[in-house]
Amino acid sequence: MELNKGPVGVFDSGYGGLTILNEFLREFPDYDFIYLGDNARTPYGTRSFEMVYQYTRQSVMRLFEMGCQLVILACNTASAKALRTIQQKDLPAFDSSRRVLGVVRPSVEK
Repeated sequence: MELNKGPVGVFDSGYGGLTILNEFLREFPDYDFIYLGDNARTPYGTRSFEMVYQYTRQSVMRLFEMGCQLVILACNTASAKALRTIQQKDLPAFDSSRRVLGVVRPSVEK
């Protein structure tokens, strides 16, 4: 990713993703980052697939509106439940040049 493409978005359902953001800041000091934590609706772990997907999609779209070309889902639940759907369904319809990555890959999928 080129530095002039805008900030990198980091999303978590709460504050835990700040540890991941801290590592990004240490490893990539020349990049700008925007952190979005959905503290109002945390925790995501007990919520349905549809609810996690909707909340995660809203947050990803907000980070895109803020100029992010890449969003990292620092939330394990969002990565496991919503990442694949956002990558396959939403990004092609919204802007196929943008990227969303997660911190975990699910070992079992529905």
